[in-house]
Amino acid sequence: MYLKKYLPLALVSAGIFIGGATYTTANAKYVGHNATPTEIRGTWYQYSNNKFYVTKITKHNVYINGKVLYSTKKKGYNKLYVKKVTSAAWGVKGVGTSYNLNGHYKYDYQTTGQYWLSHQKVSGHRVLKNYHQMGQYNVFTKNKVKYNYSYHKDSFKDIGR
Repeated sequence: MYLKKYLPLALVSAGIFIGGATYTTANAKYVGHNATPTEIRGTWYQYSNNKFYVTKITKHNVYINGKVLYSTKKKGYNKLYVKKVTSAAWGVKGVGTSYNLNGHYKYDYQTTGQYWLSHQKVSGHRVLKNYHQMGQYNVFTKNKVKYNYSYHKDSFKDIGR
């Protein structure tokens, strides 16, 4: 009788003890190299030279002016491989996180640079920023705005902000 009464309690206690002893924490890391981050997906517009340039970012494709630039189905430097870039890569404190949509590039001309969703707003919407070679920051808006917000700055401190 004594065994029937306390055996289930002893088994549950032993299970909790063993489960607690083998508990490991799981750290969430960005490992979605074949899918773009949801924050930068969408259709983005940039006004330059009296016309709109359209960048469309979907889960598995990146289109520039209607042509597929990066895709999970392509090979070589046109294959979509999202690489998360943090401030440690640039050696600058306070820089946020950006994404390189072609992490397998060999030469700089094979990539369109790093993208991030900025905290700055135009027409009530946050803007998508892009850094590509020699201090050129491109700014893309969600709506068609006839103004080019892009700028040139010789500093890496704006990347990811």
